[in-house]
Amino acid sequence: MTQHKTILTALATLLLCCTLYPVAGSERQGVESQDGSPRDPRHNLSVEFRPAYNLISHGYLGGRNPEGRIIDKCGSLHLRYSFEHSPTSRMGRIYPSLYQGISIAAYTFGSHNCVGTPLAVYLFQGATLGVISRGPSVGYEWNLGWSWGWVPNEAMNSPWNVLINVGIPIGWQLGSGVELLLTPDFTHFSNGDTSFPNAGTNTFGLRVGITKHLHTPSNHPPRLERLVAPSAELSVKTPRERLVWDLVGYGGWRADRFFSDGKFCVSNRPHPNGGVQLSPLYLLNDHFGLGGSLDIFADTSANLYGAEWDEQTGELVDYQRPSLWEQTSVGLSLRGEWRMGYCSVGVGSGVNIITHGYDMRRYYTTFGLKCFFSERAFLYIGYRLSSLQYTHNIMYGLGWRF
Repeated sequence: MTQHKTILTALATLLLCCTLYPVAGSERQGVESQDGSPRDPRHNLSVEFRPAYNLISHGYLGGRNPEGRIIDKCGSLHLRYSFEHSPTSRMGRIYPSLYQGISIAAYTFGSHNCVGTPLAVYLFQGATLGVISRGPSVGYEWNLGWSWGWVPNEAMNSPWNVLINVGIPIGWQLGSGVELLLTPDFTHFSNGDTSFPNAGTNTFGLRVGITKHLHTPSNHPPRLERLVAPSAELSVKTPRERLVWDLVGYGGWRADRFFSDGKFCVSNRPHPNGGVQLSPLYLLNDHFGLGGSLDIFADTSANLYGAEWDEQTGELVDYQRPSLWEQTSVGLSLRGEWRMGYCSVGVGSGVNIITHGYDMRRYYTTFGLKCFFSERAFLYIGYRLSSLQYTHNIMYGLGWRF
């Protein structure tokens, strides 16, 4: 329960920082606005219904459950708030049509006893990329947050799970600031290997939404050249000024699966992990950055051994762990980032130059989201894969840009 409260507190802090920062800065944005309009940022309200097909990722969902039911359908209702900046403001000129916000949602899988009726809260961000022959607009959107209220079962042994969603919104203006959105999307739920089993739940569906813009929406989506050419502010900077350094410290925990004396062991005890990333990043323009990273990672679930079993129940009761140095790796990775306003999404792929044992695999991949709540400080949420395919750990952290 303490872990759940910690996660919800961190999420509330994240939502508060990412929401209040642009609102607190709205007065400054208004001063920078070319037309002197004080109405910046601009606000939107929307409601969405999301019917979806639930992929069968485990036999429990395929009918091996107390009700003998195939759980292959999902539906959800979402209430959303978002804001965007005026096209004449500094942020609106650099990132046209960008919007971001928060949402609460309720999900049903048609079987409350077997799966639960989860609730969710998440951040989302998207933008319009173009208009098809003066008709519907096409864009992108991602969602990231937490869900709770799941019934622990043979497929997913956690009452809370991370929510990740990506979609391609297709919108039609209906007049009076009202927009109809149809969005093919994909959603993934999992606990990030903080407990086992963790088969995950994946859904494909179509969002049906209505958005009310509390302003007159812009009919001028960004041209492709605006996504590759730097703004006037960035173009006058020297190459040295375009080079930034990000320092991130993060932590988390995970369960572990390991072999000991020829037996396969599962430990659902929380094993802390953490690390530091020092990343030089060269800003090609206002949206793209390329660079590298020095990655130091310590994982107390790595290279466990000496398992002891209860002979009567067959349950794992104890095990041994090596020194912390034998659970630490040092690696170098290449990084790329896509920046849109207050958030940037990054991916990296690297190799450990110092590694120990089977669990500290040589190759790794990282995915990360940075949410800036000042010019330099940001919150960091990421995920790490081993050998480009094995899930490893979630990362929660703070960072500073030099």
